[in-house]
Amino acid sequence: MEHPHLHTIIPAGGWNETTQYWKASKKKFFIPVKVISAVFKGKFLWLLKQAYRDNELKFEGEIKPLQLKCNFKRWVNELYDKKWVVYAKKPFRNAVHIIQYLGRYSHRVAISNHRIEGIEGDKIAFKWKNYQDHGKQKTMRIPAQEFIRRFLLHVLPKGFCKIRYYGIFSSRNRKDVLLKCRKAMGYKVSKPKFAGLSWQEVLQLISGIDVSVCPACKSGKMKVFTDLKGYRGPPYLTKPSAAL
Repeated sequence: MEHPHLHTIIPAGGWNETTQYWKASKKKFFIPVKVISAVFKGKFLWLLKQAYRDNELKFEGEIKPLQLKCNFKRWVNELYDKKWVVYAKKPFRNAVHIIQYLGRYSHRVAISNHRIEGIEGDKIAFKWKNYQDHGKQKTMRIPAQEFIRRFLLHVLPKGFCKIRYYGIFSSRNRKDVLLKCRKAMGYKVSKPKFAGLSWQEVLQLISGIDVSVCPACKSGKMKVFTDLKGYRGPPYLTKPSAAL
């Protein structure tokens, strides 16, 4: 069974551009989960229908019949009738916990090696956690072809961005708006640690290596006379040569 889902971290409040003030939510309450579920479902399906109208969707394999407008409309209506699940987790204690949480989902493979118990004939046995049974670990055996199919579902399409930033955390706003938010919340704003330093100076502060010192005599100073321009390699062959 497919289990499409996403993980989102949002601040418990927002920046009011009119009043130039940070509006924080209550400590023990943010947004009703049922409201989040309904709004997320409505926004997602609206964008899905818009993508269908603009011919931005591709239907292959078992879902190819959805190319027909009547089938797509019937399928979307079924999605509206379903109950979408949104789980609101308690706030993290600090930035370290945020990194640990994100790292488990953004920088690991679909299944770690220690969970794979072995191969029996044409079936692969691996451990999984059954949350319906109080999180107990159990062993599942499935055909190798099905195991590979499930694994490949976690391989991102070409050009797909796994992590995205929006709002005050987006690249466009991070420098200015996020600084305003910190000031409004009473946080002491300090200059970046390496502001105004060259890459050589930053490297020396981090690693203790001074690249300006000659590695041979350990006393002479290195000087840059010229920069070598980078040249890209030959383009990939898109079509086989006629001679081949």
